[in-house]
Amino acid sequence: MERHSLLRKSFVHLTGVGPKTEAHLWRQGVVDWEELLGGAAQIFKGKRLEGILKALDASLEAWGRKDLYFFHQALPGNERWRMVPGGFDDVAYLDIEASGGAFPPLCHSTAVAFYFRGQVLQEHEHRAKRELIDHILAEASMLCTFNGGGYDVPFLSQEYVMRFQVAHVDLCPWLRRLGFKGGLKAIQKAMPHLHQRCSMDIDGFDAVRLWKMHERGIDGALPTLLTYNAEDTIILEPLLVEAFNREVEARPHLGLARLVAGAAPTLATTVDPKVYARLRTGDRPVNPTANDFHLASL
Repeated sequence: MERHSLLRKSFVHLTGVGPKTEAHLWRQGVVDWEELLGGAAQIFKGKRLEGILKALDASLEAWGRKDLYFFHQALPGNERWRMVPGGFDDVAYLDIEASGGAFPPLCHSTAVAFYFRGQVLQEHEHRAKRELIDHILAEASMLCTFNGGGYDVPFLSQEYVMRFQVAHVDLCPWLRRLGFKGGLKAIQKAMPHLHQRCSMDIDGFDAVRLWKMHERGIDGALPTLLTYNAEDTIILEPLLVEAFNREVEARPHLGLARLVAGAAPTLATTVDPKVYARLRTGDRPVNPTANDFHLASL
């Protein structure tokens, strides 16, 4: 974690400090925890001072042990994007596909993909998926998803009966706060300068059908599903960079550095033309359930 990151300039996770107090501190030139630690007694009094000093000590200890999960718990939900570091080696971008629109045990994950350290890591078998998840949770300091706080993470938590004790930035509410509406592909289309995908016309309904086609032994169905899953994952890094840089532009007084996304990786799979044609000519679900609307929005 870089010393001059926004996290080190943040105070809204401290006991007794809200957005207005934080903005006041910034205007006064206090832009680091150690600076506040040295001058807190001249700014705050009584129990408020005591709470702030205690929270500062805890923050510095967590920073020293590179514990981003501490800040995930301490920061307000809409401010967790401040955990984004200046480098991306430890950020794991996650997306899953499922056999239906409900949660386990009514359905199960069909494909799990992480974009991590420049590589797409992807599995579709039950045990292999769990092993991949365990590997990422042991290596990554932070997860990044699109609507993963409401879907991917709780889905996998229920399916594998496990806790995700890792920092997590959800791009969906963050991008909506910045003015972007719609699902992941709609937002990607609104940013034509980002790389586009070969699975742009495939959606969550199709992903369910692709898995069923794979179970029936239809050639090309699984590679098409994995391609869709992987492309939903690799787009998350440039979207995170886009969102972060907009936040940087809104705070020029903090002297934050802009981020740069890496080049998109070459995928090992692609959309099968025959399978794609079958998706486009096949029937769609009649009277979809409320849960199915989640799939259509992705």
